[in-house]
Amino acid sequence: MLTPGARERLHYEAVYDQAAAPGPPVVGGWSQRELCAFDLLGITSGMRILELGCGAGQHAVALAQRGGEVVAIDVALNGLRRARALAETAHEAGRVWPAAMDGHALGCATASVDRVFGAQVLHHVDCAVVGSEVGRILKAGGRAVFIENSDRNPLLMWARRHLIGRLGVQRYGSDDEAPLGDAEIEAFCRASGMTVHVHMPQLCLTVLLARHWLRQAWAMRFFLFVDRVLERLAPPLRRWSFLQVLEFKNGVG
Repeated sequence: MLTPGARERLHYEAVYDQAAAPGPPVVGGWSQRELCAFDLLGITSGMRILELGCGAGQHAVALAQRGGEVVAIDVALNGLRRARALAETAHEAGRVWPAAMDGHALGCATASVDRVFGAQVLHHVDCAVVGSEVGRILKAGGRAVFIENSDRNPLLMWARRHLIGRLGVQRYGSDDEAPLGDAEIEAFCRASGMTVHVHMPQLCLTVLLARHWLRQAWAMRFFLFVDRVLERLAPPLRRWSFLQVLEFKNGVG
């Protein structure tokens, strides 16, 4: 019998195996959440950055293009192969080093990293264990920034329990993963000794209808527009967004 972690690894190995071959590097078209995360990282030339769960490497390349020296880790070997190919295509292979590594046991020296980044990774891991490791490897004044999902919206969580995988509603991700909760964020803070600020730069709500149900380009454009209108009319709605940016700080910095 496989552990949940092993099942997730096999799931994502299959995802990358079935995906189309890597194309040209992504150098634009970032969401407001991604731009917010990049700004919060505050990268300067030569900074040592660790990306947790790098996947196919788009963010690792973007961080290198902003001046970082990026160690991009993942447990999915197919993803790492794509990340390496993408870095070469983007002429950033000298500043992006994909590596097979588990975030629960980081092969990095204590106080050796300036920044840690991850996108949709914390809800896959034990946040207390990973938080302890991130706190250990970060230099004083370092920070970690994660783009994550959220379980705060009760309506979305009801839909996840009762609709996903039924009535033509597409399931993404493995059966073992679940959106990140506040208790997990608190566990990360306790283990790392860091403080957190939650940013909601962009409402992600009705666009989920397009992603999981309609799955058409026109629907994505339409519901992205709807979400922009909703957040303009009622900014407090951002609290109920499915996606968030978490900024963890270590000391003064």
